[in-house]
Amino acid sequence: MPNVLISTKYLSHDEWLQWRKKGIGGSDASVICGVNHYKSPVELWMEKTDQIEPKVAGEAAHWGTMLEPLIRVEFTERTGLQVKQEHAMLQHSEYPFMLANLDGIALDPVHGDCVFEAKTAGAYMAHDWVDHVPQAYQLQVQHYLAVTNLSGAYIAVLIGGNTLKWHYMARDEALIDMLIAVIAKSENTKLKTVC
Repeated sequence: MPNVLISTKYLSHDEWLQWRKKGIGGSDASVICGVNHYKSPVELWMEKTDQIEPKVAGEAAHWGTMLEPLIRVEFTERTGLQVKQEHAMLQHSEYPFMLANLDGIALDPVHGDCVFEAKTAGAYMAHDWVDHVPQAYQLQVQHYLAVTNLSGAYIAVLIGGNTLKWHYMARDEALIDMLIAVIAKSENTKLKTVC
């Protein structure tokens, strides 16, 4: 069971950003592993150590946040799986530098409770979602599975504003072990937590 680091229900965006600096979140995993197209490991380190301000989210990130509730509702409508929201920043019980901000928990009678992650993608990115989840998001979701100790995840993506797809991803212990080792190394050498 993960620890609840803080309730996020009433946090301002700026307060939430400050709490994110207390560890490594799921979206940071792809940066640390060197597969993120938008941020380098050095930029992440500089953000976490207050040497630079985090980049201002662009239009795509803004609309992704705005559309998340609609994606959650439509996923439930199409799959029959209820998704409950998580209003908490979660912390791994054994590795406190690993944090998770979930879009929700899908209540699946087959796989048990699963991480739910909502994404948006432009139509030009549709090929990345044909029969798999892009690598950066695979790392994000496996990070969340490590923190929550759940066995699987659903990733729902709205492509081009008019096509909804979703994928189930099972927990991958080998990938999780690799993530923990890589994140722990970066945490121990560069990103000292303040928790």
